[in-house]
Amino acid sequence: MKFEYTVTKEGGEAEIMNAMSWKKLFKSLLLKYPEFSGWCTYINKKGHVQTRNFKNGKIVHERKRN
Repeated sequence: MKFEYTVTKEGGEAEIMNAMSWKKLFKSLLLKYPEFSGWCTYINKKGHVQTRNFKNGKIVHERKRN
């Protein structure tokens, strides 16, 4: 697989999942845990750490402030 994602639940238990893209990980994560709450961390192709937050199976988008 291309990317390695660290999936952490709200309780603190971490799991490593592999996927070719963010969308494919998102789909497989919600099939495995339909009401997932926690966050997912990975390193993108530019080498930057990316973190996505989930609450009850939906992505939490953070507002950008100036």
